[in-house]
Amino acid sequence: MENATTQSMIYKKIRTAATIKKMAVALALLPLLFAFVPTGTPFQEAEYKDAAPDSVERIIAEEAAKLMAIPGYQAVSGVIYMNGKTHHFHYGRLSNGKKPNNNTIYEIGSITKTYTGLLLSQAVYDHKINLDEDVRNYLDKKYANLVLAGGRPITFRHLITHTSGLPPVMNCNDSSQTIAEQAVCFERFTKTDFFKALATVRLVDSSGEHYHYSGVGTQLVGYILEQVYHMPRAALLQQYIFQRSGEKRTFSKLKPEENADISIGRDSKGIAVPLINGFYDYSGGMKASTSSMLDYIKMYLVSKDPVVRQTMDRLAGDVQYGRAYGWNTYDYDKQKKMLYHNGSSFGHSSWIALYPNQQTGIFIVTNIVTTDSQGKLNELSNRIIDRLNIDAKKSY
Repeated sequence: MENATTQSMIYKKIRTAATIKKMAVALALLPLLFAFVPTGTPFQEAEYKDAAPDSVERIIAEEAAKLMAIPGYQAVSGVIYMNGKTHHFHYGRLSNGKKPNNNTIYEIGSITKTYTGLLLSQAVYDHKINLDEDVRNYLDKKYANLVLAGGRPITFRHLITHTSGLPPVMNCNDSSQTIAEQAVCFERFTKTDFFKALATVRLVDSSGEHYHYSGVGTQLVGYILEQVYHMPRAALLQQYIFQRSGEKRTFSKLKPEENADISIGRDSKGIAVPLINGFYDYSGGMKASTSSMLDYIKMYLVSKDPVVRQTMDRLAGDVQYGRAYGWNTYDYDKQKKMLYHNGSSFGHSSWIALYPNQQTGIFIVTNIVTTDSQGKLNELSNRIIDRLNIDAKKSY
């Protein structure tokens, strides 16, 4: 789930410090929420006043203060990995009044899609799947509706790069539903429900060339991977991702009563909202701490594993705005190329960016969703990276 509004924005990366380029993608999931809550937690200058003016800690603190000054923002957490060093940061208070820390678990929304991309990269490397193969070869039915213009097949490349023409979602998208009703619908959602809807879905674009953000496409990739490897999702994640990254605090399904460290997010009205469990597990719904996201980032930046490396290959789009295995890419032909993704649930917004040539990565998350919260995190990330001047650092 990319955002919790009917007019959510996918902030299709940016790389000038002054501007943020937005790509609007309608998900038609939840009522539009515009109101902001004037209850932002005051940022404490004392937290960085003794740091050197150009220190990483001071730069992070000063830029995070700008986000925390916006009404409604009560907490922000994140981690930066740069030059082999780690910088965690946590500001504000969670909904329960506690301060966030490295073990606080947040929903990471559509960043989940990058995990699915890595699983697909494994299958391609293992020669179990060909990126340009007709996905219907792996389905039980004919699915005559899954055909592009001219009778061309929808391939795995189309699915993982959002060029299949499939819609954002097919289920639990009744605009009259309340958030609570949608949460219940998500938990009751089954694989059978998915494939029943897939048999009648209509493509929003049959060209196979244009970008149309689709959780349906990524979810279909995941279900096919389960079939190919004869493994459930939890086993796939453990064997092909967590054993590589070492993540210990990343979860697909988790209830508040099961872990006291989990953050409860809020909508733009400041109302606490439920966690997402179930629904499109390969497209959204994962939860992680900053300590786990650090492990995930480091895996991409320091690993020589060919599957991990392959995941960052550009598969579609152009060199400025492209897509890899579940990742968006920016300035792919430049020394400072970036891979990135954002995420959203009912009550959390997140952002992750990798700069492979500088071995630098950043993850940021906040416990609120508004019409522009993902964009605000995008901007915060860019400001921090600009001030850190990673171009001047040793590159690899």
